[in-house]
Amino acid sequence: MSDYVTVERADNEAMAELVKQRLEQNGIACVVESGRMASVAGAGASYSVTVPAERADEAREILGR
Repeated sequence: MSDYVTVERADNEAMAELVKQRLEQNGIACVVESGRMASVAGAGASYSVTVPAERADEAREILGR
């Protein structure tokens, strides 16, 4: 199994899901991970979009990073 790395952070789940959708449309598997306080913080939570390490550069290019 591949190691996953963070390629994008979002302030809310909806934005993280949009990033995930864009990557998946380009054939890159990804996972949205919520910050430790996401379940209690609500709107103030942060989310990370992670991809397999070997696809990170490609994902960043797609996202314009």
